[in-house]
Amino acid sequence: MVPVEEKSKRGKLALTPEQRRQRQLLLSQLIYEMEDEKPVYYAGYREVLNGVKEPEEIMGSSYLQSYLIEIIQEFLFAHPLRSRFRILASEVGVQIGKKKWRSCDIALYDKARLKDIPVANKYMPIAPDYVIEIDTKADLTKYQYQHDYFIKKTRELHEFGVKKVIWIFTENIPAIWESESADAILIRDGWNHEVTITEGLTLNLGKLYADAQTD
Repeated sequence: MVPVEEKSKRGKLALTPEQRRQRQLLLSQLIYEMEDEKPVYYAGYREVLNGVKEPEEIMGSSYLQSYLIEIIQEFLFAHPLRSRFRILASEVGVQIGKKKWRSCDIALYDKARLKDIPVANKYMPIAPDYVIEIDTKADLTKYQYQHDYFIKKTRELHEFGVKKVIWIFTENIPAIWESESADAILIRDGWNHEVTITEGLTLNLGKLYADAQTD
């Protein structure tokens, strides 16, 4: 890949119009979410601009993240309440407003709410009922404190209409955040906790993970 990061410091050449066009095209491909009409890029996007990495290297999930999504989906699809919900994954785009959208690892929609929503190649125009997030692929360097991103995204999802947001963190100290509003986030260390998504639908990620290791 040819580096396309703009060079504006002393001793470095400015980009040609064609290089600027390529840079803007590449930047548009590296947008993870739109927050307050401003792009939130994938973590590592500068390395892509510099030609150090390919876009696919920063957009993909780790083995652990993908594994957790797999076992959570298996649990959800096997649950008796599965028939009530449409279970969407693969970074579902949720259109919160004009030039404002968020990505969700797993989004549960009550099927009754989707009757008038066409299955189209567009972001979802209505809020999920429940969201499960595993870490984030967002670049957090612009935030003074990284948790500000998670709190802000949680708040926006709740304001849009999401009933519950569950964050699963895998790095440093494994933890789970769960909230029914951005003003009351329950934070628990480790994964071995009973987490209620909705009445009658409770999961224990620690147990699911341990059971999956024996398969």
